[in-house]
Amino acid sequence: MRLLLLLACALALPCQAQQRVRSLDEIPATLATPEGREVWATQMEGRPAPDHLGTRLPDGLDRAALLDVLWPGVDPARARLVGARPWAQHPGHAVALACIGDGPAPAEAEPECDAWSSQAALAVLRIDPGPPRVVARLALEGGDGWPPMAWDGDAPQAIGDDPYALPQRWERFDLAPYRLGDGPPAFGLRGGWSDGYSGGGASFSALYLFELRGDALVPVFAAPMSLYRDIAGDWNEDGTRQHDIEEWARVLIVEPARHDGRHDLRLRERGARGGGQRWRWSAADGRYRRLPPP
Repeated sequence: MRLLLLLACALALPCQAQQRVRSLDEIPATLATPEGREVWATQMEGRPAPDHLGTRLPDGLDRAALLDVLWPGVDPARARLVGARPWAQHPGHAVALACIGDGPAPAEAEPECDAWSSQAALAVLRIDPGPPRVVARLALEGGDGWPPMAWDGDAPQAIGDDPYALPQRWERFDLAPYRLGDGPPAFGLRGGWSDGYSGGGASFSALYLFELRGDALVPVFAAPMSLYRDIAGDWNEDGTRQHDIEEWARVLIVEPARHDGRHDLRLRERGARGGGQRWRWSAADGRYRRLPPP
C-alpha cells in the first residue's frame, strides 16, 4: 500500500490512502484535511455551513441593490442566494454572486446556489467610492469556452466524462493572493458535487480561477481540489458498522517562474513538500494548461 501511495504522489495523482474504521464514531479522528472535516461537520453533525459566499453582506452593500445590479429587473422572490465579499487583493472592489431560480424560492429556504436548477451570475463590483457598480459580470453557464476539468481517478457520477460540466453547486469564494500577471489579481470560486451510494456517499470540490480583463471576467484555470468518500462496509457484532474512508485535498501555489506574461502554477497535495501538477499559461488558448509529468 505504501509503495502505491508513493507512486501516486510521484505521478501527481491524489495520494491520500483509504482508511478503514470500525464505526462512525471513529471517523472524525481520522480526518486529515479541513475539507473532509467540514463535510463531516455539516453533513453528519448537522452544523450550519460557514458563510463562504458572503450572504451576510459587508457594510455598505444592500441585498436588493446588489441583486438589481447583477440581475436587473428580476423578481427578488426568485433569488436563491445573493452574496459578496470585499476583495482585499484589489482594494475598492468586491466579488459578488447572485443565483436565481425559475420561480419563487421556497419559504425558509437556506441560501444556496444550485448550479443545475438556477442561473448564476458572478461579478466584480466597484464599491469605493460611491454606490456599488458592476465592473465585470459573467454568467456561469460553462461550455467549451471554459478550461476543461481533468479528474485523476474517479469523477463525480453525475458528470461522467464531460470535462466542461459545471459543478452541482457553487460553494465559496477563494480570495487567496493569486497574482498571475501584471494586471489585477485573479480570484477563485469553488464548486462542489455530491454522489450518493447505497451505503454512503462522496463530496468533491473544484477550483475555478477568473481574471479581470477590463470589463470582462475570464475563466482561466480549473482543477479538482478535494474528495471525501465514505462507504459503509461489514456490520460488527455489537451493531456498529465498518466504514472505508477516502480523503485527499490540494493547494494551489503561484510559482516565481513566468511564461508568456503569467506565473506558472503548481497544484500540490495538502501537506506535501514537493511534487505536484505543473500548469503553464498558454497564450494561444488564453488560459492555463497542465504540463505532462517530468
